[in-house]
Amino acid sequence: MHKTVSGDGDTAVSMVERVALIMNSFDDPGKPLRLDQVVTRTGLPRSSVHRILKQLHGAGLLQHRPDGYCLAASPLPMTRMVDHSRLRGVASLTLDRLHADTGLVVHLGVLLGGDVVYLDKVAGRNSALVPTRVAGHTPAHASALGKAMLAQLPAEQVDAIVPERFRKRTPATIADLATLHQELSRIRSRHGLAYDNEEFAIGLASVAAPLRTPDGEIAGLSLTGAVPMHRLQRTAPFVMRAARHIAQQLGSTPSAAAASGSPATDSILSRVLRTLTSDAWV
Repeated sequence: MHKTVSGDGDTAVSMVERVALIMNSFDDPGKPLRLDQVVTRTGLPRSSVHRILKQLHGAGLLQHRPDGYCLAASPLPMTRMVDHSRLRGVASLTLDRLHADTGLVVHLGVLLGGDVVYLDKVAGRNSALVPTRVAGHTPAHASALGKAMLAQLPAEQVDAIVPERFRKRTPATIADLATLHQELSRIRSRHGLAYDNEEFAIGLASVAAPLRTPDGEIAGLSLTGAVPMHRLQRTAPFVMRAARHIAQQLGSTPSAAAASGSPATDSILSRVLRTLTSDAWV
């Protein structure tokens, strides 16, 4: 039975409750629902349902097809919505430090189906340089962050979640499944370290490393900027170290993670990068 909320009381219902009502109305992952069906099942006003459906589609949680909306394909169980607040909280200091030390844009993301969903972005004045936003999503095969996370999956699962027709963001974007598998094999040989050189956006390069949460969800972090690849590669060990540090903190109790002090980048990355002017390596 679907829980309903009267339209007159909509203003008293929190956004979280409305989102939960709408997501829970999709009781069959492969079955699409039209707007009027979601309205009937939730009891929410049509205008609110339409607005939230568009936002959920924009965040990559729903697909919009000619016959209605349906849950987006995902390697995660479809029976639950994941709370990423602890992941974001644990990673926050490390992301800030990476940005402060490098001046590059730092992303934290998770894998949702064949897409990257961005949980956090630390960019400072360079925010507009990189066309991403928190809660936005981009095709995973087109970025270092996405490829780092895809490489954590077995090949058959990659086949199941990437789209049949690859979306090319630039001329350098991977355009077919065979090439993607070759790239993922190289990433696995580097213990998860991934790069992209103008695959996501013209003029931008990225380096990324994966991490797993205690419940097995795949996440990752990346550095992105308008820098030559050979110079961006200098930061790779620190990106890997930061990803391991975040994963270790997630495996601790919240109090132990908070007591662990400065992020792993403080002692090494800061001393290395702060001995250089930004122009010397960027």
